[in-house]
Amino acid sequence: MQKKFTSLIFFLFVAIVGLQAQNLILKTKGGTEQIKPLSSLKKITFSNNNLLVNYLSGPTETYSLSTISKLYFKSTLTGTGSIALNSEAHILSIYPNPVNNVIYIQNAPEEISTVFIYRLDGVKVLQAQVSEGNSCIQVGTLAKGLYLLKLNNQAIKFIKL
Repeated sequence: MQKKFTSLIFFLFVAIVGLQAQNLILKTKGGTEQIKPLSSLKKITFSNNNLLVNYLSGPTETYSLSTISKLYFKSTLTGTGSIALNSEAHILSIYPNPVNNVIYIQNAPEEISTVFIYRLDGVKVLQAQVSEGNSCIQVGTLAKGLYLLKLNNQAIKFIKL
């Protein structure tokens, strides 16, 4: 019964927090916290009084529910994503993140470049041209969710509200 209750609370919390969470935090009764980036997780399940954390890379970690004092998600409601574009250390940034209608690209390349936006399942949902003088993308038509913006073979994840 405790397992079903714990599962219900967990999935209810996931539904409330939604895609705003960036990390799963496991706090043990000993006081240590383990941070698990959601982008690296395949699935989280409960089995035989254990929490099973499956990673995209293949391995599975098992935690006894009796050793976990708290299980929560750390939300990131504002911020920017950034990547290094080349050896000259030009930093590409996007903002706002999360976004409602328009996403702006800071430090876009001088030449015209194609930006691709993908859903997490790999489906391309948007393609646009940007340059240093025109660095905004209309994303208001996208469904709410987590997306990857790809520019010059680099990717930044963002949340569409």
